[in-house]
Amino acid sequence: MKAGRPSKDKKDALELSDVTDKPKKSTRVNFNLDEDTYFELKQYVLDNRTTVTKLLTEMIESRLNER
Repeated sequence: MKAGRPSKDKKDALELSDVTDKPKKSTRVNFNLDEDTYFELKQYVLDNRTTVTKLLTEMIESRLNER
């Protein structure tokens, strides 16, 4: 007899990590805006119920897909 869980010895059993997508690694990007543009950006995301991160990510991906 061995200690431990008998189900762990099965090689054919799938694990959750085998069937789920692995999250993509993210990288932080920083840049400067003039104050007026920053306030316009913040007002835009508030009016559209989104976030700066989501908006900029969508804009960048859209531009990259145009190429």
